[in-house]
Amino acid sequence: MKASTLVLAALYCMGISPAFAGGSQAISDKHGPAGIAVGERLVAAKSKLVKQGWKPTQMHTTDGYEYSGVERELAARKFFELDTCSFDSSRCILYYTKKGTCLRVDTIGEQFNDMTVTRWTRECPEPSQ
Repeated sequence: MKASTLVLAALYCMGISPAFAGGSQAISDKHGPAGIAVGERLVAAKSKLVKQGWKPTQMHTTDGYEYSGVERELAARKFFELDTCSFDSSRCILYYTKKGTCLRVDTIGEQFNDMTVTRWTRECPEPSQ
């Protein structure tokens, strides 16, 4: 696994990161872009986003990243906007774009049908190296 992915996962698990300042979802903000909501199933949230013109950002198309665990299930279901999932808490990060604006959607859930949105932020993925 790339060092940058490990660092990102560590910062996410800590729950505090300067990268999330300004543009992060407020704690009291229950609805986000296209009306997605905390606790909403990933499949429903993605459907709303796509209908509103958000496009999945293709991740790991040329970097040789190997999916494991729930990542494999998401890739098999054509969720190529998946960046990474943590091994310990089943949290995943997915990216979308619309008219030059980036959107990061975080989810939690050990099984595809149980995955729900936990947060979102206007954040672009790190460029692959």
